[in-house]
Amino acid sequence: VLTSTLAMADEDAPILRMIRAYGGTNEALPPVILLNDSKADVGTPYVTVEFDISSTTIPNVYARATHCTADWQPDANGFLTDVTNRTSIVEWSLAPERSRYFRYRGRVRVPDPAMNIRFSGNWIISIHDQTTDAELGQTRVFAVDQRAAMSLAFMTDFYEPTKRVSSIAYTIEAMVTDRTGALLTNNLHTVTYYRNHRWNEPYIVSERAAWDVNPRGVGSAVVGILQGGKVFRIERLPAQNEYRVLDLTDLARYPFTGQPVRMPLSDLRRNGMFLERSDDGAMITTMVSGVNDEYVPVEILLDPAPGGPSEDDVFVVGSFNNWLPDRTWMMTYDEELRLYRCRQWLRRGRHNYLYATGTLSADDLAIRDVSYEEFEGNTASSSNSFITFAYYRELDYGGYDGIVAVTSSNIYRGGR
Repeated sequence: VLTSTLAMADEDAPILRMIRAYGGTNEALPPVILLNDSKADVGTPYVTVEFDISSTTIPNVYARATHCTADWQPDANGFLTDVTNRTSIVEWSLAPERSRYFRYRGRVRVPDPAMNIRFSGNWIISIHDQTTDAELGQTRVFAVDQRAAMSLAFMTDFYEPTKRVSSIAYTIEAMVTDRTGALLTNNLHTVTYYRNHRWNEPYIVSERAAWDVNPRGVGSAVVGILQGGKVFRIERLPAQNEYRVLDLTDLARYPFTGQPVRMPLSDLRRNGMFLERSDDGAMITTMVSGVNDEYVPVEILLDPAPGGPSEDDVFVVGSFNNWLPDRTWMMTYDEELRLYRCRQWLRRGRHNYLYATGTLSADDLAIRDVSYEEFEGNTASSSNSFITFAYYRELDYGGYDGIVAVTSSNIYRGGR
């Protein structure tokens, strides 16, 4: 009887299918909260954390906020990380009746009356099962107390690609200056760069972090100390490519049949070429009606010709998996079709994505040496934006990494 009860409990446990965060009510905006009536060119008064859950009944969950250091390590400081800083105020909506992949969509506003964001810095918002306290999933948001000014200067550079692609790279300098005269220059210690909506891939320039926090070949340095400020440089960032676009709003091309729908045509290798501008890495679903707001099983196809199959593992990476690939997004090579294939459930909407290569570790299932060169090429014509945060060591409450400036730009808008 005990075994049957446990099995039933496991079957009723909620399963998180997707979680993401965006600014206010706009899916295209980054999850940046502006504190203390801050004025900045990036950010909103609150962010929305949205998550889809498969469950037999309305899930009994709560959201918890955890403050982190500049490199996303949870703070041990009890003043910042209060286990009671959580909320169960969730706005629920029901999936379409025919939906198989998820049943309930929850939205949490951060901050809300029950969950405060008192301190600037990096925050992890995690969703937990109220019954077991088990974490179902998490997403990242930023809180900014804009007390400094920051501008970005883009310069074209070169790097050493591992594949036969363009060697174009970016060097970006962030100039951070004190607006108020109240900041200590020594406490301004780190700047992080993110390609828009890829919040799990920070490029770090820091006086405190280890030198090897960035991918191989990417350099960083604090290159100048100004009156009340500093210049933080990231070097040899591969330009990568404009994101591919997968538009699942086309019901004729991607109908819901319950069976995997193949791409009408397989994707091809690119060598720096692209046909249309993307959405800067975002998932856009606003044009999808409620009756069709579901997940569709899709078979993604990639033609490796003319170079043939890769020597590495191949993954699909994009807005549908928060730009964070795992083994469930690894493609398999079909010898008969001579195509790479991956079957997955994708939320109906307009997605941005790329094909990556890497090595799936058998020890911890992590993906090593992720690269987009082989199938995507590399081009300085891509318009992908970089969002940049400046971190300051606040001395209150035992000390913590706060964000005192945020800005965004790309190669077309940034200073040269």
